[in-house]
Amino acid sequence: MVELYKALLENGITLLFEKRSLPVVAIMVATKAGAAYENEKSKGIAHFTEHMLFKGSKTRSQKEISSTIEKAGGILNGFTAEQITAYWCKMPSRHASLGAEIIFDMFSNPKFDAKELEKEKGVITSEINRKHDLPAHFLFDKVKELLYKKPFALSVLGSEKSITSFNRANFVDWHNFYGSENTIVTIVGNTDINEIEKLARKIMPCHCKIPKVNIVPLNKNQEFIEKRKDIDQAHLVLAFNAPKLSSKERYSAEIFNSILGQGMSSWLFQEVREKRGWAYTIKSFIEAEKDYGHCIVYAGIDKNNLKKVKEIILKEIMKFKDLNPRDFEEAKEQCIGNWQIDREDSEKTAAAITFQEIATKAEDFYSYDKKISEVKLQDVKDVAKIKNYVSAAVVPK
Repeated sequence: MVELYKALLENGITLLFEKRSLPVVAIMVATKAGAAYENEKSKGIAHFTEHMLFKGSKTRSQKEISSTIEKAGGILNGFTAEQITAYWCKMPSRHASLGAEIIFDMFSNPKFDAKELEKEKGVITSEINRKHDLPAHFLFDKVKELLYKKPFALSVLGSEKSITSFNRANFVDWHNFYGSENTIVTIVGNTDINEIEKLARKIMPCHCKIPKVNIVPLNKNQEFIEKRKDIDQAHLVLAFNAPKLSSKERYSAEIFNSILGQGMSSWLFQEVREKRGWAYTIKSFIEAEKDYGHCIVYAGIDKNNLKKVKEIILKEIMKFKDLNPRDFEEAKEQCIGNWQIDREDSEKTAAAITFQEIATKAEDFYSYDKKISEVKLQDVKDVAKIKNYVSAAVVPK
């Protein structure tokens, strides 16, 4: 039985710790300030701030941060989501305290050097352009734009206009959300938690509350098609709203998604690739955090099959009204097994625990198998009763 150590420190930090025997530790520090809390003008500031924290603290340069972690055998990275921005390192256990010291320093004491800021504008502009050049990723953003009202509908990366408008003061202001009362520190691995707890207590409070989230679904069918030169394959994405991470229905949605488009035995893979040979890749997945959720189906296909594949996707979703108990029970086992396999990765586990703490409470992560087992057949049928969907495609010109 896995035990979670959970503590609320005097400075307001929530500390989560899962002990493991393998001599490796994942250390994650996260603020609840993500892209969902930006307005149109500030879109991209959360992600840009993530970049800037790797550029140096008030006591360490960018190279000192990265080399200290890497020369000790560790790895360092971060990510920006809608309701969280996180930074993590994975270290040999003997260097756990060093990893925590570095990552807490960059989290709490960024330099926001003006020259580095200007250079990084070019990096992020390139990242935006790169995403546009990858049709699947471009379409994942596009269906989000069709599913929700602005500003939530806009890309986490922001736009070239917003990125180039930011100045140092914007980052200093946004970093006020990085105070300890908005912070979760999650440790998964073999380490002395007392040493890391001492370091976490030094993260300063700021008493700056996260703004109210404004996530408004559009609830209407929409379609987008873009023609491009120099591509041979059509890319199709169909999406619809799904239960949010804080909802008990999210477990029903995961079973639904497993049946629909997870793996080579999924309904979509069997119908589109195995029976017809119309796609190399067809899959579905769920994006969900505390206050939103949607399911995305992606297919890479010949442009002549675009309409037919879209019809198959909708037909397969309709088939859930006749979902049989055997498929239902097998999908439960698949969900639980995939969850157990993902737990092997300490960094993935740290992220999942952190997201769950924000959505409900971290302890719920450990009852995933129980909650999946409790889902009823009708619950999955109900999730499949989608009222509206959006689709977007990039096709050869």
